[in-house]
Amino acid sequence: MSQNMTNIYKTRLLDLQRKSQGLEQKANSLSWIRVLTFIVFIVGVIYFANVREVQNMLLCFVALVPIFGLIVRKHNKAKFSLAQHQHLITINENELKRVVGDFSGLDSGVEHLDAHHNYAPDLDLFGSNSLFQLLVRSRLSGTTAILKNWLLNKSSKTEIEERQSAIKELSQSVDWRQNLTAYGYHGDQQTQKYENVVVSLIHWLDKNLGSMDKPIWKILRFLMPILSGGIILGINAFDLPYQWIYLPIMINLALLSIIFRPLMEITKEFGNIADFLKGYENVIVKIEAQSFETPLLIRLHDQLKTSKSSASQAIRTLRRILMFLLNRSNFLYLPFNLLFLLDVNWLIMAIQWKKKNINKVQNWFDAVHQIDALNDLGSYAFSNPDFVFPTVSSNSHFLVTEAMTHPLIKPKQRISNNFELNEKGTLGLITGSNMSGKSTFLRTLGVNLVLAQMGAPVCAQKFEFSLVQIFTSMRTQDNLEENVSSFYAELQRLKNLLELLHSDESVFYMLDEILKGTNSEDRHKGALSLIDQLINQNCRGLVSTHDIQLSTLSNEQSNIQNMSFNSTIVNDEIIFDYKLSLTPCKSFNASKLMEKMGIIKK
Repeated sequence: MSQNMTNIYKTRLLDLQRKSQGLEQKANSLSWIRVLTFIVFIVGVIYFANVREVQNMLLCFVALVPIFGLIVRKHNKAKFSLAQHQHLITINENELKRVVGDFSGLDSGVEHLDAHHNYAPDLDLFGSNSLFQLLVRSRLSGTTAILKNWLLNKSSKTEIEERQSAIKELSQSVDWRQNLTAYGYHGDQQTQKYENVVVSLIHWLDKNLGSMDKPIWKILRFLMPILSGGIILGINAFDLPYQWIYLPIMINLALLSIIFRPLMEITKEFGNIADFLKGYENVIVKIEAQSFETPLLIRLHDQLKTSKSSASQAIRTLRRILMFLLNRSNFLYLPFNLLFLLDVNWLIMAIQWKKKNINKVQNWFDAVHQIDALNDLGSYAFSNPDFVFPTVSSNSHFLVTEAMTHPLIKPKQRISNNFELNEKGTLGLITGSNMSGKSTFLRTLGVNLVLAQMGAPVCAQKFEFSLVQIFTSMRTQDNLEENVSSFYAELQRLKNLLELLHSDESVFYMLDEILKGTNSEDRHKGALSLIDQLINQNCRGLVSTHDIQLSTLSNEQSNIQNMSFNSTIVNDEIIFDYKLSLTPCKSFNASKLMEKMGIIKK
């Protein structure tokens, strides 16, 4: 099946590359037309200025500025379309890498890793070769924050089932899905200060420009352009001396100096917000135009509706206001600003926008980020058609899987196992030889449980489970800075587990090679005590160990189940099948491994 997905993405990639070449040629042509038009405009203005034909110079402004503006818009549109196709190329290149299990160069989300989380450090949720890299396509920081939350916290049965339905629907629309993701690639979307960009902007406007929401500025906004326009008309139609034009210019300079500092601050704080909002605007347009069928997507879609205008129209209006404000250094902008007080006009419009939309913005962005997160999971589901959506059992303490494998292992290297562990207090005791697959199996189960509890497909043919609080202890390490040994770090981890068991939640634990940092006698004694506590609590789980003596506990406790991974030695080579057996381990290979490494002499 991975070969089929490879062919699909390669075909899409070739088509996008061909279209991108055509768009690049169009953008380059418009760029030259834009330059030539600007040169004609400058030459005309200089010529009429030299011959002191003020009227013709102003007519040159009036005639050529709209033409130049139209060409600029067409050029920007062509550049945006080209950038969109380039982003789509990147998306399909990354999908090709994921299909074969190559996560190099993908965002690792390592900044989200909490070393003290109940399971994140052990299950490769973040970092190199992680679940984050397998799932996350979006560059919208609000989207990644939602996916991070879903990875780190279990969801309710209703939330899981609603997400599953939404993911199934979105997985069918490849073009729509990838375009939505690509729109989010425009602008500096990963900058953390932009996670709630419009909310931040609204707070900034309140703090720095509240004084502009006064009647005097609203009067000047209209009065000064009328004065300038009247003087220009007088100069051209009634032979009014051209020196009169300096009157509105000087007054406007004085007014603009009042707001100069706030304008410099907004440019510094929100320098590329217009590009950023262009991406969001297109994301919202794409969502608004789509008809959804599943309840969750319909509810989120409805959050973008307003009584008088759409969310995309409101974002477009804000983007255009900010685009003018943040491009004030433009050569053509300066004379019009001095004559018609454009800065004041845009700032007042921004304040009015804030008043109108302040109570709607957060809902819009929450809806966009949730749909975008579901969209990412739809892409993940599409790229892994062999994965299944798990079933949330109505029974408590229930887990049954068939042909379960690890989604982060390359497809050709995956070994599947069936597994079940039911009933409160049940403990699976896994013994096995070195390198036989004990730790990998624990992580396989843990990762698929995380996927299941966020509503995503799992790497199995069947997966039915009851909701649990996951807890792991696998990669405990020493900490020189805190003067903590690896053994003490493991004890702290196990203490956290025992404290967690006092809550009302059902816990599923996975403990790898417990108490490995101490001598065999103390390890055996400690393991016996820990297991005795675990089988009498509101929990289930797996404990892996090299202490084969612990396997005899199943003779005394019916809720302890022996499991193992074994190896065989053939022609002096150690062979692993990585298959789970429901018996204690019968083969050990440590001596043979030490012999092969030269530690034990033959």
